[in-house]
Amino acid sequence: MSIAVQTQAIRLSFGAAESRCQADGSGIRFDLAVPVLSGEREEVLLESTAEPKSAGKVGFKVLESDTLTAGVVMVPCHGQAEEAAFEIYRDLLSLLEERTLYRAWNFVPHINQEVGGLENYRSFNVGRWKAFRDSFGEDTMENHFPAASAVGIDEDCLAVVFLAGRDPVSYVENPQQTPAYRYPADFGPRSPSFARGTVVSRENRRTGYLSGTSSIRGSETIGIGELKDQYKLTFENIECVLDRMGFQDGLSGSWFSPPQYRVYVRDREEFDQVYSLFDKTVGKEATESALFLEADICRAPLKLEIEGIFFA
Repeated sequence: MSIAVQTQAIRLSFGAAESRCQADGSGIRFDLAVPVLSGEREEVLLESTAEPKSAGKVGFKVLESDTLTAGVVMVPCHGQAEEAAFEIYRDLLSLLEERTLYRAWNFVPHINQEVGGLENYRSFNVGRWKAFRDSFGEDTMENHFPAASAVGIDEDCLAVVFLAGRDPVSYVENPQQTPAYRYPADFGPRSPSFARGTVVSRENRRTGYLSGTSSIRGSETIGIGELKDQYKLTFENIECVLDRMGFQDGLSGSWFSPPQYRVYVRDREEFDQVYSLFDKTVGKEATESALFLEADICRAPLKLEIEGIFFA
């Protein structure tokens, strides 16, 4: 007699009244208080026949498959974000062991607010940078930065979601942009610790993780106050990174699986315009499957940020 194996999953659910992480018979559900503007509010981060487990001092909820490890965590953060970011990333990099961090999603409390004279995003960057330095050394830490994004959440907590694995990974930068980890000191005491994209190879297939991408040329914000200008440069950056990844026809998806887009819009009054522009760029199918969220972006003048996962 065969025994049915219960599939477990880590699910992300947006649009919650408050953020929380809860376990049930089907795995882990991570509710995030990030308002949904359009699209399916629930995403499956990873499915597996393994049981979820707790790991690390900060209480990561982790699920493993044969090739991937995914996890979520939420830590209270009532002051500067540095300490919470350091604790989370110190634990994360420690529990990965032989696995490589592919992608991280960061939801930073009141991201553009100054706390103790430092913007919370910049404070978050200090803590994350220290954790990478302590794990890999200052001279080689750049070789380990994953694709990532960081947007705001209007709660006193820092939430982090990650994907990691054992398959080969390559890191991609945009020649039109200064690598984020080499930004000048004008953008904070420590630069953001992420690559513009990562590509994971397994057998004959590749998965590309596009970091949160906005209207930045070099290290400067372009098109301040102009949504169309920011949108245009954002997609120029996306096309450049996809080309470097080897996904030259990647905007609408021309392989066995369509891309998974997530679009963050700062001002919900501009959502209709962003949606229309996006539809004209990537087509109806990719637009209808995309998730549009209302969130503050890592720089106050930025109106939108776009990320994606691509398959070939």
